[in-house]
This record gives sequence, structure tokens and C-alpha cells, in this order.
Amino acid sequence: MTNISSFSLRCLKPNDTRKPFDCRDDDLNDFFHHDSADNDRNLLSVTFVLEDKVNTIAFFSLLNDKISVDESTGNWWKKHIRSYFPANKNYRSYPSVKIGRIGIYHEYQGTGIGSQIMDYIKVLFLEDNKSGCRFLTVDAYNKSNVLRFYERNDFMFFKEKYQSTKDKTRLMYFDLMSLLED
Repeated sequence: MTNISSFSLRCLKPNDTRKPFDCRDDDLNDFFHHDSADNDRNLLSVTFVLEDKVNTIAFFSLLNDKISVDESTGNWWKKHIRSYFPANKNYRSYPSVKIGRIGIYHEYQGTGIGSQIMDYIKVLFLEDNKSGCRFLTVDAYNKSNVLRFYERNDFMFFKEKYQSTKDKTRLMYFDLMSLLED
């Protein structure tokens, strides 16, 4: 298992040079090399990199999100989200942070770096939560290995009205409070 502490972690600025990166996924590679700077510049997301002296080992982008009662089926909302909160608090949505993209350099895939990044993100919003964030969300690629990765990292499927197992992505969430209850 490769430990992420062997590398440097930093938040990219829009004009920072991106070191070489290839995760063998054209969509993720394109986002990292081209779109991440525009998203950062336009305040749409923030991109973090894990680097060695030569390459980007991994990257992830984060952006604000919400889990909304309007986007879910009533029974699922009551059972899975609403049940977390006191009866006298009837919010229509709950604050979350979306993991917009995450990519691991192909030579480091399967080494545990992705799960360590998930742990880092979870702790980041528990220890340095600047705006209120209860959940992490992700639109995970609807591929069995990707979905299993998020499930191993304790993400659960979000039952949306129109979400299908045939969609390109599946919305999943993680409740940060579960870490405080352990």
C-alpha cells in the first residue's frame, strides 16, 4: 500500500502548471489538464493534487452541493435523510460538498491512494469545516469497479426519482456525522 504522506498535497491555483498525469481515462485526463483551471478561475470548483517531483499522482476537485428533498422520493427521504435530524427541523435541503472528479495516475491505481484521499476529504470537512457541510456527494461513473470503490469507502446510493442503473453516473452520498458517532 502506497501512503499519500510520501507525496506533497496542495491546492492548485488556476495558473499553476499541471505536472504530467494519465489515469487512462480520457474524460478525467481532459478535466485535469484543461477544465480544472477554468473551473478554479470561475469559482466553480477547487482542485487538489498529490504530487511527486515529476508527476501528478492523483487529483480531486471539490465543489458545493446540497441534498434536497425536492430531488428525492418522499419515502426514501424520510427513511435515509430526514431521520438524521430532529423532528422540529424541517429543512428542504442539507449542505454537502461534491467530489467533482478524482483521478489516480495509472501506475498507482489499486495501491490504496484513492481510499486515503477519501479519508482525507472526510477529515477535512470535519476538522476545517468553514461553512457547514453534513454530507459528501459524488456522481460516480456507473461502472462496477467505480461503484464498488465508493461503497468500500462507505458511500451509499441516493435514490433519485429518475436515476437509473443505465445512467452514465450514479449519485452517492456519505454522512459525515457517521464519523462522529463511532
